[in-house]
Amino acid sequence: MEFLHEAAPFLIGMVLPLATLLLVRFLHLDRFKVLVSFLIALVVGCCVSWFAGELAGSTQDGIMAIIIDTSLVYTGSQLTYHLLWKPALEERLAKKDVAEVRSTR
Repeated sequence: MEFLHEAAPFLIGMVLPLATLLLVRFLHLDRFKVLVSFLIALVVGCCVSWFAGELAGSTQDGIMAIIIDTSLVYTGSQLTYHLLWKPALEERLAKKDVAEVRSTR
């Protein structure tokens, strides 16, 4: 059970790059990709800590749990983004951007 408790934030982080890509693309936040990615990881890390019941103890333990869960979520998201999602989606997004630029001319 302890393995699942520690692996859950990492596994959740593996799907966050899709949400981040969509959010950045639709809200035109290209300059703030890293900040948006970290803020999403922080929110998800806090939620994971809360659902796991790690915030019920002392404040110091709760803050440490949030830091650990956030770092696991962020690490999972960055690893899967650079190793899986970026190579898989970069070509498709580039083609779509070129098609949009051509259609606006």
